[in-house]
Amino acid sequence: MAGLRCRIANTLEVSNETDDDVKAEDEERQKDDDDQEEDSRKPASTVRKPTISMKGVLQRLLRVSLGCLASVACGMLYAAYLSAFHERRFWFSTRQELEREITFQGGSGLYYYYYKHMLAAPSFQRGFYELMTDDRTLAGQTINAVERLSLYPEMITSYIYRITGSQDLVEPIYFYMGAVFGLQAVYATALFVCSWLMSGTWVAGVLAVAWCVISRSDATRVDQAVPLRENWALPYYSCQVAALTGFLCNNISSTVEMLCYLTMSTTTFSFLLVWEHSHHLLFIQAFCLFLLDSFDLVPPRKMSDIHKVYVSSLLLAFFFHFHNTALLGSPLLSLLIGSMLARYLQQKMKKGPLVARVMKLFLHFHLVFAAGITFNYLVKKVLPGSESEFILKFLEVKFGLNTTTDFVTNLLLCQESLRSPSQDLFLRLTQASVLPFYLLVLTVCLLSTLETIYRRLSGQVTQSNPKLEDVHVGERPEVVYHVFHTFLFGGLTMLFDGVKYVWTPYVCMFTAFGVCSPDLWMTVFRWMKVKSIHPVMLSLILSTAVPTIIGLSLWREYCPRVLAELSELQEFSDLDAAEMISWIRTRVPTAAVFAGSPQLLGAVKLGSGLVVTSLPHHSDMDLLRRSEDVSALSACSPIRCVNLDLVSVQTYQVYSMRSAEEIYKILTSHKTNYVIIEESLCNELSLNKGCRIKDLLDISNGHRRMSAEAADRVAAVTSSRPSTPLQTSWFEFLLDGALLEKHLQKSNADPTPVQLIVQFLEQASKPSVNEQNQVQPPADNRRNRTLKLLALKVAAHMKWDLDVLEKGLSIPVLNMLLNELLCVSKVPPGVKHVDLDLSTLPPTTAMAVLIYNRWAIRTIVLSSFPEKQAKPGPHQMNMLNVVQQEKEMTDNILSVLKEQASDSISVLTGALQLKKDFYVHTMRTLDLLAADGAAANGETESSTAGLRISANELHCQVHYDLGAISFQQGCRDQPAFEKARDHFRQTKELLKKLDSAVHVHLDEKRLAGYWNACQALTGDCDSCDSQTTRYDQINMMISAGSYQAVVDAFIKDNVSRSLPKHFRCSVLREFLHKAQQGEAGLDEVCHKLCVCNAVRDALEGEVLGVRFLQLLLKPSKRLVGFILEVCTQALAKERSSETSRRNMATFVRTLCESLEDVSLVFVVSSHKLFTELLKEEERTLLVEQMRKRSATVNLSAKPLPSFYDIPVSASVSVGQLEQQLILSLEPRRIRQILNELHGIADRPFWRVNSKWEVPPDYINVILAIKDNLTKDLVYILMAKGLHCISVKDFLHARQLFSACLELVTEFSPRLRQVMLNEMLLLELRAHETVAAKGSKERPPPDLISRVRGYLEMRIHDLPLRQVVGEECVAFMLNWRENDYLTLQVPSSAVISNPYIKLGQLLASTCKELPGPKESRRTAKELWDVVVQICSVSIQHKRSNDGRVGLIKHRESSLGILLRSKFITFVTKIREPLVLTTLISLFVRLHCTVRDDIVNEVTAEHLSIWPSSLPNIQAVDVEAVAVTVKELVTYALTLNPNNQSWLITQADIYFVTNQYSAALNFYVQAGAVASDFFSKAVPPDIYTDQVLKRMIKCCSMMNCHTQVAVLCQFLREVDYMTAFKALQEQSSHDAMDSFYDYIWDVTILEYLTHIHHKRGEAEKRQIAIKAIGQTELNTSNPEEVLQLAAQKRKKRFFQAMAKLYF
Repeated sequence: MAGLRCRIANTLEVSNETDDDVKAEDEERQKDDDDQEEDSRKPASTVRKPTISMKGVLQRLLRVSLGCLASVACGMLYAAYLSAFHERRFWFSTRQELEREITFQGGSGLYYYYYKHMLAAPSFQRGFYELMTDDRTLAGQTINAVERLSLYPEMITSYIYRITGSQDLVEPIYFYMGAVFGLQAVYATALFVCSWLMSGTWVAGVLAVAWCVISRSDATRVDQAVPLRENWALPYYSCQVAALTGFLCNNISSTVEMLCYLTMSTTTFSFLLVWEHSHHLLFIQAFCLFLLDSFDLVPPRKMSDIHKVYVSSLLLAFFFHFHNTALLGSPLLSLLIGSMLARYLQQKMKKGPLVARVMKLFLHFHLVFAAGITFNYLVKKVLPGSESEFILKFLEVKFGLNTTTDFVTNLLLCQESLRSPSQDLFLRLTQASVLPFYLLVLTVCLLSTLETIYRRLSGQVTQSNPKLEDVHVGERPEVVYHVFHTFLFGGLTMLFDGVKYVWTPYVCMFTAFGVCSPDLWMTVFRWMKVKSIHPVMLSLILSTAVPTIIGLSLWREYCPRVLAELSELQEFSDLDAAEMISWIRTRVPTAAVFAGSPQLLGAVKLGSGLVVTSLPHHSDMDLLRRSEDVSALSACSPIRCVNLDLVSVQTYQVYSMRSAEEIYKILTSHKTNYVIIEESLCNELSLNKGCRIKDLLDISNGHRRMSAEAADRVAAVTSSRPSTPLQTSWFEFLLDGALLEKHLQKSNADPTPVQLIVQFLEQASKPSVNEQNQVQPPADNRRNRTLKLLALKVAAHMKWDLDVLEKGLSIPVLNMLLNELLCVSKVPPGVKHVDLDLSTLPPTTAMAVLIYNRWAIRTIVLSSFPEKQAKPGPHQMNMLNVVQQEKEMTDNILSVLKEQASDSISVLTGALQLKKDFYVHTMRTLDLLAADGAAANGETESSTAGLRISANELHCQVHYDLGAISFQQGCRDQPAFEKARDHFRQTKELLKKLDSAVHVHLDEKRLAGYWNACQALTGDCDSCDSQTTRYDQINMMISAGSYQAVVDAFIKDNVSRSLPKHFRCSVLREFLHKAQQGEAGLDEVCHKLCVCNAVRDALEGEVLGVRFLQLLLKPSKRLVGFILEVCTQALAKERSSETSRRNMATFVRTLCESLEDVSLVFVVSSHKLFTELLKEEERTLLVEQMRKRSATVNLSAKPLPSFYDIPVSASVSVGQLEQQLILSLEPRRIRQILNELHGIADRPFWRVNSKWEVPPDYINVILAIKDNLTKDLVYILMAKGLHCISVKDFLHARQLFSACLELVTEFSPRLRQVMLNEMLLLELRAHETVAAKGSKERPPPDLISRVRGYLEMRIHDLPLRQVVGEECVAFMLNWRENDYLTLQVPSSAVISNPYIKLGQLLASTCKELPGPKESRRTAKELWDVVVQICSVSIQHKRSNDGRVGLIKHRESSLGILLRSKFITFVTKIREPLVLTTLISLFVRLHCTVRDDIVNEVTAEHLSIWPSSLPNIQAVDVEAVAVTVKELVTYALTLNPNNQSWLITQADIYFVTNQYSAALNFYVQAGAVASDFFSKAVPPDIYTDQVLKRMIKCCSMMNCHTQVAVLCQFLREVDYMTAFKALQEQSSHDAMDSFYDYIWDVTILEYLTHIHHKRGEAEKRQIAIKAIGQTELNTSNPEEVLQLAAQKRKKRFFQAMAKLYF
C-alpha cells in the first residue's frame, strides 16, 4: 500500500518553507497584526527552495497520475451505476416520449419542459426572451421563468446542444440526462479528491465512492427525478468543498493555492446560479469558516480571500438572477457583513492570555451576530418581499414554539423532506458500516480540535509541518472545517430528512478519510501512550489494513446486492397520467387553463404545454399561496378531468368544506377552465397524523377548531364528509355465527350480500398443497362446509331471487351455489332430475330442484342475448389467465346446460301439474341443518318448514321462464312461438290473481314485449278485440298486406305520438328488408314511412336521419307533396304546441335548403306551411337564396381575374358563407368566401370544419403566418387538397395545391418546399392509383427525378412527413429503380431515413436474386433488420411475495421501424419480386421461431436466409405469424394467380389447422398452373409434400374417399393410407361417386372386397364396374394406362375445384 499512498505534503508541494522561515513566522506572530499580514503575503520566490531529485519528482508524478485516473474512473462508474439503475427502474429506453417524461416525478418534469421550449425556439436568443416574458405558464401572470425557477441549467444545456450539432446524434432527452449524470460523475470525483487531499491516499477516495454507491438511496435523488435542481447544484458544491479543502491546507504551494482559489470562486458562483437554496448551504459553510477564523485555526489572509469569493459570487448571482432580493436578505450575506465588520473593529482579538482571549471571543461573537441581524433587518425594511419571515414562522412551528392554521406552513411540515428522519436511515448507514466508523472518526477529530483550540487560545504555537509522530489531526484547518461541516449538517439532518442528501455523501467522504489517515491513528496512539509498538509504524499499518478489511467486507456483502439491484426488473407505470395528458393534447383547446395539485400540474405542463394555475416550486411563496387555493380542489391519481362549471364544482366538497360558490370564485379568479380531481385525496389515509390535504384545508379555512393530529382520530365522527367504515372480512362471519344476520339487516351492508357469497365460495373452493407441493382439491372439512353454508344463508336472506343473483354472480359461482343447495337439500346424487317424482320429494328438496332448473333455462336464454364487451384494461398476464379460466368454465357450464335443456323443460313442465304449495330454505332451516342434520331432516321435510311459496306464485314464475325458453327456441322451431304465447298468457292470468308475491320477480315490460312479439309472430291478433294494442294493429296490417294503412297509422301517430320511435324504426327496417328480398311495390312505402319518421323526429327536435337526407338527394314533386301533406296533418290538431310549430318551421327551412331543384323549392315556398310557420325575414332570406341559386353566371365572358384580385361581394350570413366554404373546391371561390368572412368577423375560420386536418408536422409552420387571411387560406387549401387525395379526387387536389403553392411562394420558402413535397406525394399516389388498375405505363422521367431529389434532400429546419419518404421508396421499388437505391442514394439519407435503409436492402437483395449465385450478405442484413422489427422486450414485475411475473410485451425500440409502420409500408409495394422476397423472408422467420419441422411453410428463395436465430426468445412469434398471413393475403389481392403465393397461403392455413381453406388454395394453385386442369399440373407445383398435405386436409374433414383417390397421385402409391381411409364408414364426401376417378386396380379390388364384406351390394357393383373398364386392363400398353390416369386426374381435380372454390 506504500505505493498507493500519496501524502499531500509530497504531491502538491513544490516549494516548502524552511524551519528558519517557520521560526521567523512564529516571532512575527508576536508582533502586531499589520506586520503579520505583510509577512504572510511575501511572494513565494523569496523562500529558499530545497533541492528535489528527479526520481522523487517522477514518483510523485506517477502517484498523482494514478490517483487522478482512479478518481475519474470512480466518478464515471458512479454515474454509470446511477444511469443503469434509472434505466432498470423506469425502462426508460423502451418507452415513448410521453411515458419518458412522466417518469420525471415530484413535479420535476416542469424544468424539462423549459429545456424543450428552448430547443423548440427559433433561436437561443428568442427562447431566452420568451422565458423572461413567459405568459404561457401561470394563468393571468407574465413571469420571468429564469428568475422564478432557476432555469440556467436548462438554458446552458440547450445552448450546448445547439452549438455542438447534437441534433443528429442524440435525442434531446438523452442529452439532458447525460448532462445530469455527467455532473454526478463530477460529484463523485470531487468527493474522491476531497478524501484524498485530507488522508494522503487515494484509497480513501475509492472507499468514499463505494460507500456512496451502497448508500445511494440516502445520498442522491437523481434516480427518482433527474431534473431536480439539487442534481445540478450539488456537484458544483462538492467541487467547491474540494477546492476549499485544498485552499485551507497549510503546506501547499502558491500555484496550487491559486488554482484552488480560482476553482472555489467559479464553483461558488455556479452553485449560487443553479439552485435557489444554495445560499442556505453556503451559510452553513461560512459559519464553519467563521468558527475556524474565530479560534485562530486559519490564517487571516485566507479568510479574507474566502470572504471576497463569497461577496463577489453573491453580487454576481444577484445580477444574474435579475436582482433577486432574497440573496441580499440571505443569512450568508448578513454573516459576511458582520464578520468583516467585527474583524475590522477587533484587529487585536487574537492576542493576550487565555481569559482575555475568551472574553474577546465572546465579544466577537456578539458583534458578528448583532451586526448581521441589524443588516438583515435593514435589508428587509428597504427591500420587502424577503422569505425570512416565513422561514422563522416555519421554524417556530417546527420546534413547537408556536402553532398555526396556515395551510402552506402545515403543508410544508407534512412534507417528508422537512420532517425528522426515521430510524431506517441510521439502520441503513449502520448496516453499511458507515455510521459506526463515522462516529469514531468524528469523536477523535472533535476531541483533537477542542485540544487544538485550547492550545491556540492559550497562546501555544504549533508547527506548520510537524513530523508524523508529533502530528495532531485537529491542528489541520481542512480537517477541522470538515468536523464542523459534517457536525452541523448532521444536526440539520436530525431535524429535516431532506438534508440527508447533502450530509450522507460527506459522511462517506469524512469516514473514508478517517480510517485511511495515519494522522488520526497517530493522534489516538499519542493519547493512549502506546509504547510496545512504535506508534508511527502502527498507524501506517492500521491506516492501510483497516480500509482494506472494510473494502473486502463491503465487496463481499454488497457487490452481489448492487449487481442484483441492476439486474432486477422493475416496473413504473402511470397509465392514468398518460391517458389524461393524451386526452388533454387531443381534446382540450390550447387556451385552456388547468388547476390541480402542483406536482401533477408540473406533469401537465410538461406533457401539454398548457397554462396552469400553480407550479411545484416550494421556494416561491406566491406559488405556494396559489397552490393553497387550488389544493382545495385537487391532489394524486387516478385522475379525472372536469370541465369547470358550477355543477361540477360541487364535487369538490369531497375534500373541502367550502361552498361551491366560493370554490367557483377562487377558480375563476385564476381563469381556470379545467380542474384535475385526484381520487387519492378523496380516500387519503396519511401515515403522518393530521397530514391529509382535506384536514389541512379545513383547519386553514376555520371549519375545524382542533389540531391536525386530532382531526385524523375524530374525522369519522365530526367530519361533514361521509365516512367510509371498515369493511367486514369474511373470516369474521366464520368466527361469529350471529354476525351474518346482523350484517345483512343493515341498509348499506359492506360487503354486499352477493360479494359475501363470492368470498365464501371462493375461500371454500381454494385448492390446497400437500407436503410434496402437489395441488389437491379443496378439503371437505368443517371450515369449508361452514363457508358453503354461509353462502347459502346469504342467498336464503335474498329469498333466492334469481334476478338479483344473476346480476351479481358469475355463472360459475351461481352454478356452485345452486349445486350446494341441491346437496344440502338431499337431492339424490347420480339421478337425473327428469327422473325424479317431485310430488314425492320433501317440499324444500323439490323447490331446490325447481330453482336449479329454472336457473338453467334462464341462463340459456340470457346467454343468447348479445353482450357489450368490457373495455380492456392494462394487460396483466395473471389477470388474463384468471379471465380466460373463468370464460372457459362459463363456456363448459353453458354447453352442459344446453345439452340438458330438454330435461330442465320437462322438470318445469311437470311442476306445473303440482297443485300444492312449496317451501324454500330460509336462514333458520339452514341453521337447523348445520346444528343437527338428523333432527333437521325431519323438520325440513315437514310442510311448515321454510318460506312458503304458493302454487300460483310458482306456476306464474315457471310459465314465464318456460315462455322465455320457448321464444328463444322459436328461431329454429316456428311452433315454439305458439308454446311461448300460451305460457305468457298463463303468466298474465296468474299475475292478475296474485296480490302479494314473495317468489315472483317479473319484468312486466319485458313480459308485455314477449306477448306482443308472440302475437305478431303467430298471427293471433283479433282486430275486434278491445284489448288489441297499437302494436297488434300495425302487425295485423303488415300481415294482411295493408301497407297504405300502415302509412296512415304512422301519419296519425305523428299527432298522438303513442308509438315509440324504436318501434317505428323497426317497422321501416322490416319493409326495407322485404324490399331487398325482391318484393315489388315496397319502395314507395319505404319512402313514405321514412318521411313519417323524419317528420316525427322534426316535431320532437331530433336530428334528421341519414336515410331521409339521402332521400332528398333525388326528390320528386310527388315526394315533396307527400312531405308537406304529412307536415300539415301533424300540425292539424289545435293543441299543437308552440315548440312543435317552431321545430316544424326549422324542418321546412331545412327542406328548402336541402333541395337542389329550384322548382321543388318553389313548391315548398308556395305551400301554406311556409307562410304560417316562417317569419317574414326568414321567408325573404330563403327566397333570395333561391333566386341566387337559379341565376346562371357565365365566367368565360371575360378573363378570369388573378387569384389575388378577387373582389369582396356584399356581406351575407356568416353561417351560409361557412357552409359554402365547407362545400367549395374551387380555389378562387374559397378565396372570395374568406374575403367576405374576414370582412364580417375577425376570427380564425380554419376551425370551421373539424374534419379539416393538416399533418401535425405542418401545423406550427402554418399557424406561424401572421396574416390571418393568408393563414386561413393556406390551411384550408392544404386540408381540402389532402381530403381530395384521400378520396382520389386528384384533379381538384392539383388545383388546390397549385393555388396554395402560388400563395406561399412569395413569403415562405419553407412552406413552398412543403407544398412541393405534398404535390410530389399527390403525383405519386395518382400514378400508383392508375398503376393499381392495371396500367403498365412507366412514370415520366420528371417524376422519377423529383422522387430522387426528395430522397437526397437535406434541409434541417424543414418539417418532413414520413409518409412522403415512405411513398417515394415504395415508388422506386415498384418501378424497379434498384440501381439507384443500391448505388446512388446518399449514405446520410440511408442513415437518417429508415424507409430508405429498408428500400436499399430490399433492392440489393432483389437485384442479386436472379443471378447464378444468390448473395447472402445483403440478405443477412435485411434479415437482421426484419428480426429487430419483429422483436419484443419482455417486462417483469415483482409481486408482493417476491416472485417475478411476466406482465407485458413491448415492441422493441431496436428496430428501425415499428411493426405496424412496416406493414403499412409493405402494403404500398406492388412489385412481385419484392413481395416474393419479403414473403420468403417471413416464411423462413416463421419456420425458425415455430421450430416445427413437420408443419413448415414453403416459399421461394428460402435458401438465402439464415436458418437460426441467436436470441429466438426476443422474437414475437404471434407478430411473425400475423405478418406472414397479412403479407401473403395482400400479395394475392394484387395477383391472385401467383402459384407460389397460393401454395404459401395454403401452407399457412394448413399449419394453423384450417384444412378447408388450405385445400381451397392448394386446388387454386393447381388450377392456375394447368389452365383449370385442362392439362397436367406441373410436378413442381403438386410435389409429394403438397399432395400429402392435401391428403391430410381431406382426412381431417372426413372426406375419406378423396383421400384414397389422392393417394394414387404420389410417386409411390400410399396403399396403407388409402386402405385405412376406405375402411372408414362415416365419410362426408360422395364416396362411390369418386370411384370413377380411381385408376389403380389394387385400390379398386380392395374397394370390391370391403363392400362385399360389409354387404353393400350396390357400392360393390359400382366398384366392379369401375374396375371392369377396358382402359384399366393391366395388359394394356404403358401409354394407354398413363393416358387413362391423366384423364381421371383432370376430372378429379375439376370436381374438387367445384367443391372447394
